[in-house]
Amino acid sequence: MIFKGLKKNAIKKSLEVHLEKRDTGPQSISNLKTLAVLIDASQSVNIVSLLKLANELGVKSDKLKVIGYKKDLKEIIDDKEAAYYNDKSFGVNGTIKNKSLQDFVDTNYDVLINFYEDSLIELDYVAAASKAKFKVGFTTVDHRINDLIIGATTNDTNLFISELKKYLKILQII
Repeated sequence: MIFKGLKKNAIKKSLEVHLEKRDTGPQSISNLKTLAVLIDASQSVNIVSLLKLANELGVKSDKLKVIGYKKDLKEIIDDKEAAYYNDKSFGVNGTIKNKSLQDFVDTNYDVLINFYEDSLIELDYVAAASKAKFKVGFTTVDHRINDLIIGATTNDTNLFISELKKYLKILQII
């Protein structure tokens, strides 16, 4: 129990460091080619709807990466549809010790969609540490993480998709 508390505090400190050094200046995305989606896997998220979203944004399915956090996951899963991580993916000092999660964070995606509403430190940390050029999320998550905040819910994916498309067109990303 003590190690879990130490780990949570270390992750919180690392999250704050990433948020402080985050570059909020305009990033140039001439054409949306790569898309990443970070999900809370403990909530029911339809992966097919995420594939539909990528298709509607003009992103090929092989350029879409979905990764999810699930607290009670017994072992880390990395399949072709999505990868999943758990509490054991982080070290006691708050660093990422899972290779697929570290690869996800280090990849320069054009857009990262933080598709979760409940702010969990493990999700927020991955979202903040990601090297994605443009980050999109919901209003219930820390506003410092995302560049674009959409006032929808994860249950209303059609509204989220239409709003996301509208704003990405306005910003000339798609």
